[in-house]
Amino acid sequence: MIQLIRYAAITLSLLALPAWAADLLPPPVNGITFDEWAAGNARLADNQSLASVLGTLEVSEVKWNQANEAFTKVLGEGDPGSHLFQRYGKVFANPAAGRYAATADQPRVLGKLATFEDYASLQAHLEVAAEAGLDAVDVLKEHGLSVYEFSQEARPWVEKMARAAGGDGGFERMTLIRERYDAQYRQRYGLTARAAQ
Repeated sequence: MIQLIRYAAITLSLLALPAWAADLLPPPVNGITFDEWAAGNARLADNQSLASVLGTLEVSEVKWNQANEAFTKVLGEGDPGSHLFQRYGKVFANPAAGRYAATADQPRVLGKLATFEDYASLQAHLEVAAEAGLDAVDVLKEHGLSVYEFSQEARPWVEKMARAAGGDGGFERMTLIRERYDAQYRQRYGLTARAAQ
């Protein structure tokens, strides 16, 4: 699951796929399409139950695990800039795909990272906690977020920082805010301060 979270994060700001790219998707595994697998992972990342995912797809856990292994392998062997990664990110961001299109349990974004301060605090916490050897999912839980919510709520801030770094302004202020939280979490976990860059 953590590897799949990384795949989703890689694709946060990628553009939509061209129509011809659908031909590049791997074939279904046990009747589960690549899009349904990505949508299922988004639901699992949103703390929906595996039983719910399996029920919608009408497959056993064994069949889901086989599909999960096959599609994870295909992604793991691919290039993070490929159309397959873009497709995974697109479906993960909007998981109303395949048999999930008609379900009422679509994941929702609730605005938990409403300010840049919210985002900077969480991002610093994730990075410092990783350095301290802690689990990212536990950090997200502490901030009241599922993996899916984080993937959705972080996107506008990632895009805003990219625009600011490109000259739209505010990047230095954002960096200072981020560094302030970094120092707080380093103190919390007993890590040495980052060297000035």
